Amino acid sequence: MEMKRKIYWCIQQLEKIGGTEMVTLQIIRFLADEYEIHVIPFDEVDLSKIKYNVPDNVYIENIGFPKDISQVAVNVDKNIKQKHFFKALSLIFKSFWVYTFGRFEIRQRIANITSKDDIIIISSGELMMFAPKNRFIIQHFHFNSKLYNSISSKSFRLLSKKPDFIIFLSESTQDKIKKHLDVPSTTIPNPCRFLRQESYEYHRNSLISVCRLEYQKDPMLMLKIAKDLDNLNFDYSYHIYGNGTYKNKMMKYIKKHHLNKVQIIEGISDLSEYYKNSDLYIMTSRFEGLPLTGIEANSLSLPIIWMDMDDPTSSFMIEGQNGYIIPKRNSMLFAKKIIEVLNDKSLLQELKKTSFASSERFMQDNIKQKWIETLDYCFDSISE
Repeated sequence: MEMKRKIYWCIQQLEKIGGTEMVTLQIIRFLADEYEIHVIPFDEVDLSKIKYNVPDNVYIENIGFPKDISQVAVNVDKNIKQKHFFKALSLIFKSFWVYTFGRFEIRQRIANITSKDDIIIISSGELMMFAPKNRFIIQHFHFNSKLYNSISSKSFRLLSKKPDFIIFLSESTQDKIKKHLDVPSTTIPNPCRFLRQESYEYHRNSLISVCRLEYQKDPMLMLKIAKDLDNLNFDYSYHIYGNGTYKNKMMKYIKKHHLNKVQIIEGISDLSEYYKNSDLYIMTSRFEGLPLTGIEANSLSLPIIWMDMDDPTSSFMIEGQNGYIIPKRNSMLFAKKIIEVLNDKSLLQELKKTSFASSERFMQDNIKQKWIETLDYCFDSISE
């Protein structure tokens, strides 16, 4: 029997729900029958705490990476808010040591469990610092060109092996970066994890957002939108599904401004029914690569009111077809567009139909084939 080609997939962690990890595990699941896949989490590995469905034929490798370092910014912020200042300072020093001096030992550990015939895929820029120099590395870049060209990203690249291949999530991100890049690349968008379903019913002005409650997602803008809707005397309901460091701040804001129509809900893994029972998806992120939740919303006939995010906007949003783009970070512009759409029921129904139609390009079978073609190209280039 022919041996499967091996892939070692480096991700930050498996114990918390995150967009990058969620989409990575989805891709791994549909590739697991084609390749032998090993997942390398950059955190302590406790198999009893894994939050994701990992197939039985996928191996999890424990390389002994120090706990709380791969998401050090989030963990430091959490400790500061809890007034654990010594723990926060300790994490900062520990992270500095790991990323400067400790990275050589981690690189060697990864080299020891891999071979030159294997592919290593790395899902974040900072983890590229741990890529062994004599292995074929694919960087799976999940963000936009602004983040790629940020000072922190450039600093990580100075201390990292240059990838042998890059996979971007959107054509616009690839186009803006590849003119400064001498590395081959392609675009593969995130796949939708839901089966597409048509659902054009009206749900009494129900709004929904699904995200980590962190700076990147700007959850406070969601609440400012709700406050403006209240001030405009609009009847609505707004369900925000997620958890994160901003939750306490959001709860205080909700109480202070009497936002009785807003609920923050956590701990629900399958949100498909909640998408289907909503009328509009609200996305306020400061930056994204290609938002998985936007793809999911459209696949269930849910249009999006979307904050312009430069790169992914032109690749994903089609104005008036799968939603509307808000050009400025302004809560009142959001609120007025929400009211305009929801007050016109024929427009809303047509928008749901065209949102569903636009989601076909993100279906799993199409994305799977693109991944297989790209990986086989990379494996063939190793053997040349």
